[in-house]
Amino acid sequence: MGLKDLNIKFKYDSDKDNIISDFYNPVLSNSKKYYRLSGFFSSTVLAVVARGLENFIKNDGKMYLICSAMLSEKDMQIIKESIESPTKIIEKSLINSLDDINDEFTKDHVAALGWMLTNDKLEIKIAILKDDSGIFHQKIGILEDEYGTAISFSGSNNETANGLIHNIENFKVFKKWKIGQNEYFNQDYDSFFNYWNNSTKRTIVIELPDAIVKKIINIAPKNIDEINLNKYDNNLSNPADLKNNYGNEIIFRDYQNEAISNWLNNGKRGIFEMATGTGKTITALGCCKKINLAENKLVFVIICPQIHLIDQWKDNIKKFFDEKIIIASSQNTKWKAQLKDTINNFVLDIEKKAFILTTHKTASSDNFLNLIYKFKCSIMVIIDEVHGIGSSKQDKALDNKYNYRLGLSATPSRYFDEIGTENIKEYFGGIVFKFSLTNALNTINPITGTYYLTPYIYHPMLVDLTDEEYGEYVSLSIKIANILNYNKKKSENKKLKLLCFKRTNILNNAVAKYKKLEEILDNNKDISYLIVFCSPEQIDNVQKIFNKKGIRQHKFTNVEKVTKEEKYGNLTEREYLIKKFESKEYRALIAMKCLDEGVDIPSAKNAIIMSSTSNPKEHVQRRGRILRHFPEKNQANIYDILVFPEDNTTFNTKIIKKEAERYEEFAINAINSIECKKILKKYL
Repeated sequence: MGLKDLNIKFKYDSDKDNIISDFYNPVLSNSKKYYRLSGFFSSTVLAVVARGLENFIKNDGKMYLICSAMLSEKDMQIIKESIESPTKIIEKSLINSLDDINDEFTKDHVAALGWMLTNDKLEIKIAILKDDSGIFHQKIGILEDEYGTAISFSGSNNETANGLIHNIENFKVFKKWKIGQNEYFNQDYDSFFNYWNNSTKRTIVIELPDAIVKKIINIAPKNIDEINLNKYDNNLSNPADLKNNYGNEIIFRDYQNEAISNWLNNGKRGIFEMATGTGKTITALGCCKKINLAENKLVFVIICPQIHLIDQWKDNIKKFFDEKIIIASSQNTKWKAQLKDTINNFVLDIEKKAFILTTHKTASSDNFLNLIYKFKCSIMVIIDEVHGIGSSKQDKALDNKYNYRLGLSATPSRYFDEIGTENIKEYFGGIVFKFSLTNALNTINPITGTYYLTPYIYHPMLVDLTDEEYGEYVSLSIKIANILNYNKKKSENKKLKLLCFKRTNILNNAVAKYKKLEEILDNNKDISYLIVFCSPEQIDNVQKIFNKKGIRQHKFTNVEKVTKEEKYGNLTEREYLIKKFESKEYRALIAMKCLDEGVDIPSAKNAIIMSSTSNPKEHVQRRGRILRHFPEKNQANIYDILVFPEDNTTFNTKIIKKEAERYEEFAINAINSIECKKILKKYL
């Protein structure tokens, strides 16, 4: 009996199908070769790729597996500089991943693979990206029977134990012998062997280090008959240990499951580098749920950059936990007394679990840390927008008292602060998962059939400087050049920074931008769900333009209150404004810095950028504000007003190059990317 004799469907969905009994077991039982491109290397990955392998093993099958190693930036730099071979670096990085196998499920499955390695029934290779700009995320399987008949499968099925247990998997199967499917099969086949033969541009594929092989083999049984994997089949259809407070199973996206699994396998430490709008908060709470199940006494400390983000965390925590929540910020003058009471209750076993929500500033204070040290139990810390904690004023929050550590950010690197960035990564044990804006805009969510973030059109709106602005820009540039060329004293640093700030402000506040703003509004008279990002110097003029055009708007700055008041229906002023915005009573919010980070306004679908810095973190955050999914929101629009002088002079060329950095970053992931690049090419 071969693969042709099986009733193999074109598509499998674990919401309807039992993936193991309906697919893996029958196809593996009738196959002689199994080629697999997997995800990150770990003991749980090995366990999951062994699904349905018992009959395959007993049928004298052979497996060829490629999975990736998640290496730190430091490891990658060593490899690039050829100080040490990739094999040695991987060996050091992965050696601990097989040490902590405690559960029977993982041990049995790794034992099966160990037996296969011992008996030359398995070959494993490791894939490493040549740069750290992404992740090896291929998920392709190819099965071939004794007659040379073959199938390939690819889709959302994720090679992590957490993914197996919790995901709704969805993948398609292509048959080599079927016209219309054989082309897709050939693509999968060629893709696998390009990797296997180390013939790809961005990836290095090497043999599995001997030390790792030995560890796997040491777990292997001496006799094939000792292996019994089928006993797990009935338990793998719908098991769930993560439920919300309504008793419903928490359905994580595949990449969220992968993030949680990576964090657990990294010693329950790490940073999630996830684009705004991709569910960092929920993923973090998934980690909390896992730790909560394993610990008798536990305190969660969640640290936010700003007070108003605490309420968002509080609302999400209540969906999954019943534990006490203490707000340690200026919103709550009694927080010290509440913490002391909770500490006493922990000592007396009256309480065993609690959440403490605070800000970056408070978390780095001696008052807060002194109280945290009085808890005699495990503590998990989650730092939201973790890039903000690396400053010399706030890095005291990175305290060794915290046993479990999780950092969250779309952009964890600090701008022009390599030391602060390295301190953050070292404290958390590196970045354990990346899901970039590019990933989110180009990856289909198998549950919804849409991309994880809303696609957007980029509208670059080009303006010029006035003669007066241009003259001032040139004058400041000459002064800056003189300091850089002739003055190396530290005393000149402040003067240099001030001059650079003034020069940047000329571009940010170019007077021609107001006319361009009016043009955008005139061409989009029914525009709503709009956020306008502007500078402090612009905000009053921008509001006047909106008022003149009869467009109801409200400013959204650091002035609006974050305490709940009766006049706002027991909401904060900011929550009240967002509610009015979602109902279209306010068609626009005129914002400054406070909307760059963290605030959830999923209804927003249009943005006008009047002013911006050159910090890429800001660009990612601002795009994220308008790319979250919302009912009837199929597309977003970004109107970016940039200074692109017409005259071809040396200074104008420098201005264009400076502005073009943002242009290119916004354009690269836009629906109309090709059109935008053609326009830019005319200027560069």
